[in-house]
Parts: sequence; C-alpha cells; structure tokens
Amino acid sequence: MPTQFRCAAVMLALLCSATVVAEDEIKLKVGSDAPVLAPKNVMQGDLPDLKSEKGCVVVEFWATWCVPCQRSIPHLNQLYKELKDRGLQIIGVSDEKVKTVKEFLEKKGSAMAYPVATDFEGEVANNWMKAAGQNGIPCAFIIGRGGRVLWIGNPLDDQFEPTIRKALSGRFDPVAREKMESGLKAARKCVEVRNWTEAYKHFNEVIEQDASLALDITIERFKDTLLKEKNPKAAYEWLTDTARKRYGSDPEGLSELVNMVVKDPEVQPRDLEAAAAIAEVMGTKGGYRAMETQAVVASAKGDFVKAVDLQTTAWMDADPVNKASVKRTLDGYRSASKRTVQAETLPRGS
Repeated sequence: MPTQFRCAAVMLALLCSATVVAEDEIKLKVGSDAPVLAPKNVMQGDLPDLKSEKGCVVVEFWATWCVPCQRSIPHLNQLYKELKDRGLQIIGVSDEKVKTVKEFLEKKGSAMAYPVATDFEGEVANNWMKAAGQNGIPCAFIIGRGGRVLWIGNPLDDQFEPTIRKALSGRFDPVAREKMESGLKAARKCVEVRNWTEAYKHFNEVIEQDASLALDITIERFKDTLLKEKNPKAAYEWLTDTARKRYGSDPEGLSELVNMVVKDPEVQPRDLEAAAAIAEVMGTKGGYRAMETQAVVASAKGDFVKAVDLQTTAWMDADPVNKASVKRTLDGYRSASKRTVQAETLPRGS
C-alpha cells in the first residue's frame, strides 16, 4: 500500500477511535483539578504556573505535521501577545522528538511566541489527553485560577477565545455557575409574577455565592428593578451599595457596572452620580483602569476637561499592550473638548 494511503488509513482509524471512548474511562473533565504538567523538554520559554491565582493557562497539544495545528498558531500568538499582561499563559506540547520540533521552530522562525515543550515519552499526553478521552489534535485545555479545568476542546472553536477572556476576569466557572441555576430560575419566576420581595431574595442569594462570577446576574437584578418594577431610586441605591460591598476588590467588575450605567441603551433613566460613586469605589486598586472609568463618567456629564485630565493619567500608567487603545480614547476626549470650547466661543445667533 502506498505511504499516503497508509497514513490516511491510520488517521481515519484514530478519528474513528475518538468516538468510542467510554464515559467511565474519562477521568479528566471540566471541573477537575488539572494534572501535573511536567514535559521532559521545554524548548522555549518556561512552564506555566497551573495554580496561579491570576489569569488562566492554555495547555495545547499539537504536532508539527498537523495542518489544523499550524492554523491555530497565529491565533494563539495573537491572544498571547494581547493578553499575557492580563495573566494569560500558554504552552504548546508536542509528542514528537526534540529534533523534529526544534527544526520546525527554526524553519518557521519565531512562529510560536509562547512556550513550547516536547513529550516524546507520552507521560503528559496520558495524564491529559488520554485521561480526558481526547484523541484528536489540536486540543486545548483552559485552566482557571487555582488549577481547575474550565474548558476542553479545539482552539479553532468559536468558544475558545471568549472562554479565555471570561477566565482571565475570573468570570467563567461552569461548575460553580451550574450551582447558581436553581436560584436564578426561582428569581426569574418571581419576576414574572411581579413578586419583587421573593425575586430579590433569590437574586441576592445567588450573587452572594460568588459576586465576580455573577456579575451578569447583578446587572440583570438591577435592570429588573429599574425597567420592570420601574423603581429607579431603589435600583441605583441597591447597585451602588452592592458595588461597594461585593465588588470593592474587583476593578474590572466595577468598570463594567459603570459602563453599563453610562452606555447601555436599555438603561433609562441614567444616574450619572451613581455611576461616579461606583467608579470611586475602585480607588487606587484599579490602576489606570480606575482613571479611565472615572473619565467615562466625566465625559458622560459633558466635562471633557476633566475627562482629558483623567484619561491622560490613565494613558501614562497603562501597560504597553493597552496603551494604544487608551490613547485613542484620549484623542476622542480631546476632540470633544475642542468642539465644546469652540461652540461656547461662537457669537450668539451664529
């Protein structure tokens, strides 16, 4: 049999075998603690810290001969360069010989911007791929804070990047989220019959389980009070109080709440004083994002001089990856400030 047909037959057999892994043989699942990651040879970079309390880790199994793997490399490079300062760690693990991987890296130049390791003995693949019932590559494991498996699948999947972004902010945990579902359903049923007391009791109990993970539920509860109960005073008082009590150590969460109040087209009426109070909760813990969030409120109030001042500080303090986007916002505030000054100095009636 010609070589190409033998290769095709082998690959077909592998694909077929991927469908017959018994459920009881799968030991590594979403929600499991990640296994030890100790490949024999690290070709470039350093091994990631799977137990990190910041960000997330992507462990990707790949091979030099795998065309889909090669297609995933540019995407992984882009994500790594953009998000590594926010805590994203990536390592590509191949089961090929060191020489094969080394030649690939040399031939492709700086093809892979993230750490790369080899696992020719297959120990890592056994502990990860085989334990998870995965036979096809590329295959990625997203590991969240503290070393829990959050997602397993193909890095070319549409859900791969969104899951990483949620994991980086600590707002993706399918196991913990499943535990919230019964309380959330109860809250929504109470909203349907306008039993606000019981609805808010269930909402609050869900949010108390993990406020960071339940940020979208916090927003849902606020909107129910604002738009369905039509009680703006109670809605904004609750949101401001919850921001202080539940999100004081979550700058990104506070920023999202402020932007929701200021920019979400559904939110009417807008209470910009409440938005300002929530932004102030960030204090110095939010770094440049605190200044940027306060600038959002200032611009919404039409105070572009203050917005420019705050955004300038944010731009100077921003990390290199985000500096350009912060500068674009600053330029927008500057342009708006100039237009405001020009409008104020125009002769009356012109």
